[in-house]
Amino acid sequence: MASGHRWNIVGDEFVQLFTAEYEDDGTLHWPTVIGAAACLCGETALIAHESRLPEFGIIESPKVAEFMYNGETTNRTILGYSATIAKQAFGVEVETLPTYRDITEQLGTLLLPGSFPALTVAAHLMPRETPMNAGPRLRKKIHEIASREGFSMTDSSFALATSAMKMIGSAQELGVRDLAILAMQCGIAGSRFAPTLETSVNPAFRRSNLDEAEALLDAEMRAEEEAAQMPAAAAVAAALGSNERVAFGRRR
Repeated sequence: MASGHRWNIVGDEFVQLFTAEYEDDGTLHWPTVIGAAACLCGETALIAHESRLPEFGIIESPKVAEFMYNGETTNRTILGYSATIAKQAFGVEVETLPTYRDITEQLGTLLLPGSFPALTVAAHLMPRETPMNAGPRLRKKIHEIASREGFSMTDSSFALATSAMKMIGSAQELGVRDLAILAMQCGIAGSRFAPTLETSVNPAFRRSNLDEAEALLDAEMRAEEEAAQMPAAAAVAAALGSNERVAFGRRR
C-alpha cells in the first residue's frame, strides 16, 4: 500500500479532476462535488474487494464493510481515516458522527428513482445530481491516474477520501460535520450499491412534501443554497491550499 503522503499528493490531483468535471458555468456546488468524490471512493472500495458484481441492486460484502469500517476508529479504514481528519483538522468529534450501521440502515436496500441514495441532509446540502453519476463520469480517469502512480484500488479509495476531505475543508462555512455526514452517506452508498454504467439525467432528488418544497423558496433557504457554491477557480485554490494547513494522509 502506498504511503499516506502519496494519498495526499494524488488527492490534490483528484480535487482538480472533480472540480473541473463538476464546474457549472464557472461555479461549483460543494455538496454535489463532495458527494461525487465520496461516492466514487466507496465504489472504488467495492471494486477493490469484490471482482464479481451484479448489474444493479445492493451488495452485502463483509470484506467491503470491513474496509470501510471495521468497528474501530482507525486510519486503516475509509471512515476511520476520514473521521481522524475531521477531528484533527476541524475539531469534529467522532462521537457526533453517525455509525456505519446507522447509515446502512438509513440507506436501505434500494436506490431512489434516478439512482439517488436515501440521503438525510439539509435541503441546501442535497447534491444537484445523483452522486452515483461519479462512476460513469470519472472512474476511467481515476483508474488511469492510479495506474500511472502505481496505486492499488485501495490506495485510490484513500486518495479519493482525502480529496473529499480537502474539499470539505474549503467549504467548512457550510458546516464540517454536516458535510462529513454527507460524505459518509455517499461513500457507503457507493460501496453498497452496484456501480452504474450510465449517468442518470434525472435531476437531484426532490422531496415530494409540499411544505418542504415551499421552504426551498424561503429567502433564508435561498441564501444557504447560494452559499453552497463558489467560483470554480477560487474553489480549486482553496481546496489545494488547505494542504498547507492540514496534515492529511498521516497514518498512525
